[in-house]
Amino acid sequence: MKEVSTLFPKQMMDFFIRRMQISPNDQSLTLITKLYEALRSGRASLNTKDLDENLLPSLESELVGRPILKRPIVLTEQGDLYFRRYYQYELSLAQNLWLKSNLKGPVPSKMALGLIEQHLGSSPDQLDAAIKSISHKIALITGGPGTGKTFMVITMLAALLIDFPDLKICLCAPTGKAAHRLSESIIENLKLLNLSSEQLSAFPKEASTIHRLLRPLPPSIHFRRNEKTQLEFDLLIVDEASMVDLPLMAKLVQALPETSRLLLIGDIDQLAPVEAGTPYHSIANYFSEAGRTDILSSLKINRRFGNDSSIQRLCRGISSGNVEEVDHLLKEPTKEDFEYISDSKILEAKVRLLDGYKDLTNAKTPKEAHEAFSKFQVLCPTHEGELGEFALNKLAFSFYQTENESGSSIYSGLPIIVEKNDYSLGLFNGDIGIILPQSTHNSQLLAWFPDKKNGYRSISPSRLPPHRPAYAITIHRSQGSEYDKVMIVIPSIESEILSRNLLYVASSRAKEKVILLGERSIILKCIQKGTKQSNSLGNRLNEVQTSK
Repeated sequence: MKEVSTLFPKQMMDFFIRRMQISPNDQSLTLITKLYEALRSGRASLNTKDLDENLLPSLESELVGRPILKRPIVLTEQGDLYFRRYYQYELSLAQNLWLKSNLKGPVPSKMALGLIEQHLGSSPDQLDAAIKSISHKIALITGGPGTGKTFMVITMLAALLIDFPDLKICLCAPTGKAAHRLSESIIENLKLLNLSSEQLSAFPKEASTIHRLLRPLPPSIHFRRNEKTQLEFDLLIVDEASMVDLPLMAKLVQALPETSRLLLIGDIDQLAPVEAGTPYHSIANYFSEAGRTDILSSLKINRRFGNDSSIQRLCRGISSGNVEEVDHLLKEPTKEDFEYISDSKILEAKVRLLDGYKDLTNAKTPKEAHEAFSKFQVLCPTHEGELGEFALNKLAFSFYQTENESGSSIYSGLPIIVEKNDYSLGLFNGDIGIILPQSTHNSQLLAWFPDKKNGYRSISPSRLPPHRPAYAITIHRSQGSEYDKVMIVIPSIESEILSRNLLYVASSRAKEKVILLGERSIILKCIQKGTKQSNSLGNRLNEVQTSK
């Protein structure tokens, strides 16, 4: 349910020209195009500082005005420029966040604090995060994979349930993959707490996607759950919140009652959402400033890897922009958990790719197939190019199609990724399925997807929404997922899309090993290139604060 169409809406330009009597050569139309391009690139707003001098006179156009004038383009006192709808999203989100940040939760009982101290007392960063989460109506937690976010959350929940045994709790995530992984992680981490069967029964064990939670009204951009018909939960926990775009975050928070708690969990080093806006990053930056309500916690200790782990060194070096540390790692001999291949050629990528998926080709059951798929994943920065997602998928598809002696577009062992939501089938953009026979006695090929109860369900390939092979996926697509091993394929040509955040996300998907394939000079330049973040949501939060 995208809010930004693929092509620039010509009808919008025609409307301004005809109805508002704007000349086709008017510079304000160029300003509209710039704003639209910003949305397409993931930015909800521009600032007048971003504009060329020749566009500055267009700010005097009758299309542009202060918020109170209700013109198509909003210009704020700080120079932030928006399409009006996106200004309303940021303003609504800022107002709701400010209200929650100024409401404290009930003081936790000694028993609840004692449970937190018992399980997290030796981990100051987790202890701090749990106490903030239990004491406020809104809290933010940031930390990379392996920093113990899930264990901290279930400990905090166990403490909350001591004081509020009837607490209505909801878990959600932006994608089906992320929701499924959150459900699995909650169940796995619950084993670490010594809870009674009664206490365990009070825990939510199934996460929903945000879209499923809000109940879309296709083909519109609206949801059944909204400001008027709100969600009925006392606590909403949003995992992978750094992946949530501005429109969705604004609608989610608007649908949550003012008195309900909100916990946003993410990683500020991750990529910006695919759609417009970076609300999680902006909220975290705002509340990290001195004098703000103390609701932000940062988990910095990696509990999965030791300090001598090459994956830990790689992720730490990338996120901090430490080129020397990463360069030193690239020059070291191959480690058990890290391998660097300087030969960025298609032949080398092919050999590694086919070797990585050999377990998948031998899988007989949906469980075996999905477990095999989780062991290895090829990650690409781009779709296009010799080492892009499309080319590597075509290469693997052709090889395995021949191996299966199949002239069909599907064959047993083919992993696929869904590209479009299908609410009737319960499939969502980014869901992974694997083609397998119906059973050992029935050779009919079906697409098998994980279901809500940690089992698997089958769907006829003819009923599937748009999808494509998933031997290789883009790094953006990999957010919210983890694999035993990843092979990151960096193109031999410099690209605007390459950035420190992109390489960090790719590297942090691995639990056991990273294989990095690409030219050293391009990798190091990638680490030097950070991502510029807008401060417009911070400006809206400041405005709300000063108006109260």
